[in-house]
Amino acid sequence: DTADDDAMSYVFNGDFVDRGAHSLEVIGLLLALKVSMPNRVWLVRGNHEDRTMNARYGFFDECQERLGDTFASKTYDLLQNAFDQLPLACVVGGQILCVHGGVGDGRWDLNDL
Repeated sequence: DTADDDAMSYVFNGDFVDRGAHSLEVIGLLLALKVSMPNRVWLVRGNHEDRTMNARYGFFDECQERLGDTFASKTYDLLQNAFDQLPLACVVGGQILCVHGGVGDGRWDLNDL
């Protein structure tokens, strides 16, 4: 379909959570966009799509406060599983490498991607 081929694509380059009071809404919207437009929306993992960072910088606490005991842990764990599946990088137009600057401990190179 040529209309779909000409459509704009979007890269979201990490840190979807731990960046304010609406992390749940942000990640929910981004995941919904990815599901509805899987070939046009790209989610690249940042350093805050990580269990340790989420515990340290507030995403776990936001889940607890907003979702309560019944849903917080399950939602948090499912989102961590989703984060674990995100790519560390993407290539735009066959020319531009997009990598979040805070990923990992720096002990990797382009061959690892």
